[in-house]
Amino acid sequence: MKEPSPSLDRDQQILSRLARIQHKVDSLEQTTAFALRADADRHFQSVKHIFRNSKRKAQVYLAANGQRSVAEIAEHLSMKQPNVSSILRVLHEEGLVEIIDAHGGSNTWARTALDRTLRITRFLRQEYRLDGEGKRANKKAR
Repeated sequence: MKEPSPSLDRDQQILSRLARIQHKVDSLEQTTAFALRADADRHFQSVKHIFRNSKRKAQVYLAANGQRSVAEIAEHLSMKQPNVSSILRVLHEEGLVEIIDAHGGSNTWARTALDRTLRITRFLRQEYRLDGEGKRANKKAR
């Protein structure tokens, strides 16, 4: 009977450790989400303050969907790239967006998990009548 190679055994141990780490991260995120929901009203007031009367900020936030760089967001929304960059910087400082990929000086932006916890996207879509990509929502015929 052939014994497993030491490197295969080591790889299996590494995979097992990574799985436990991932489980702990998931548990931590869930715990954080529950804690945020418990005090959601207070946190949501902060969200409203961040986006107060700023449709452009809402548009950039919604367009930062994990698939677009600053240039792509600017093109998608027909905005100037420096304006988009400054809005993303503010949203990043507030903990609402993050860089999920950096390629050749081009960062891909995405909403943080806080979006799902506080349902920020839903609020902004209703408040500013935008679609999920940050563009003006089509009016439905009655």
